[in-house]
Amino acid sequence: MRLRALVLVLAGAVLLAGCSAPLPGGPARTEAVELQSGDVTLTGILEVPALQLGERVPLAILMHGWTGWNDDAHLKRGAEQLAAVGIASLRVNFTGHGTSGGDVADMRSAVPVELEDTQVIYDFARGLDFVTDISLVGYSLGGLVASVFAGEHPDNISALVLLAPAPPYGVYSPAYQAAEQFDGPVLILQGDSDELVTVQVAERYLRAFEGGELRILEHENHAFTYGTDIEGMTVDFLLANS
Repeated sequence: MRLRALVLVLAGAVLLAGCSAPLPGGPARTEAVELQSGDVTLTGILEVPALQLGERVPLAILMHGWTGWNDDAHLKRGAEQLAAVGIASLRVNFTGHGTSGGDVADMRSAVPVELEDTQVIYDFARGLDFVTDISLVGYSLGGLVASVFAGEHPDNISALVLLAPAPPYGVYSPAYQAAEQFDGPVLILQGDSDELVTVQVAERYLRAFEGGELRILEHENHAFTYGTDIEGMTVDFLLANS
């Protein structure tokens, strides 16, 4: 009888050992992160919304433009608004930007480097135990990089938001062809007064994405300083597609 009881206790212990503990909950938090991309240390910010015990949430990777950094006003406000509706975000300085290490000479040389950085950022996000789907939000050159990465990893990205995405001509010519491989939901926001990226560029991106949506924003320039709530548009789109 004692032997049978011991066997039952051991069996129960084995079953318990095979069950993973529920994910811990907690209040909203902002954390500095450091990631290693080759020999370069990338610095960034992880924003996590308040989580209930065992809760998992989507995450958006926010990608800045050429000469930008992770605390660009639109990205920072976007991260705050995403957290408020229960979406985590990760915004990391690419190589040679902000407080990250390394150096890049020009946009042409930056794109392949930033694609490698994005893989590192994605792998880190994918390893977070509270994360479900991962989306990309890219501004200017970050939009070009996001388009290419999503096209190269179409099964890994749930949605894509492009803010005045940079043209690939003279920078990374296969960008449109790569983008065509992504068939998930896409939102493109483009100002009609942008002197750096024209509406025609945004329209060409739209043709690369089957079923994508392009919104032309009146009076907006490349920096979106006219006052259109691009953060709210981004949040609503990701909520609907996460």
